[in-house]
Amino acid sequence: MTESTQVLHQLKVATNYSKLAMHKCGPRSFKSGQGAMCKVLYKFGDGKLSLKKLEERLGWDGHEVVRVAEKAQENGYVRFATSKKGKLSVALTDKGAMVVEKRLAAEDRAADEVLEGLTDKERECLLKLTGKVIENCKAMGVDYRTIAVKGCRDRKPGHHHNHGCCRR
Repeated sequence: MTESTQVLHQLKVATNYSKLAMHKCGPRSFKSGQGAMCKVLYKFGDGKLSLKKLEERLGWDGHEVVRVAEKAQENGYVRFATSKKGKLSVALTDKGAMVVEKRLAAEDRAADEVLEGLTDKERECLLKLTGKVIENCKAMGVDYRTIAVKGCRDRKPGHHHNHGCCRR
């Protein structure tokens, strides 16, 4: 294993531990993708986005967006709205916004706990280093939005899709 491979492995392990710690210490207010959807609605589009924009932001297909939005609507987090042009959109309700704000505050507390042992200078250094890694990946043509796309399991010779599911 080269030094570069070891560094990236260590970064991956630290990321996984951080995710587990955030989950352990963080909020439990949403289920089955509703949290991700509500956070996207909260952060982008002033609490309301078209189904197409939600698909793009979340990296989900249209059926999944509708399924999760319907469940979130049952729970009172979102509501469906139709524009003057007849386009369907999803809007965050007051209850949904309140729960997102509580969730973000809990995530901040969990993040502070995860990074508790680092000095301000170490946090700044970590931020700069990870930023450089991200920029290098972008320069290589890596698109973070594709992380939600599952790799195609069909590995038959000659099998290819235009949408990039095959990782060869």
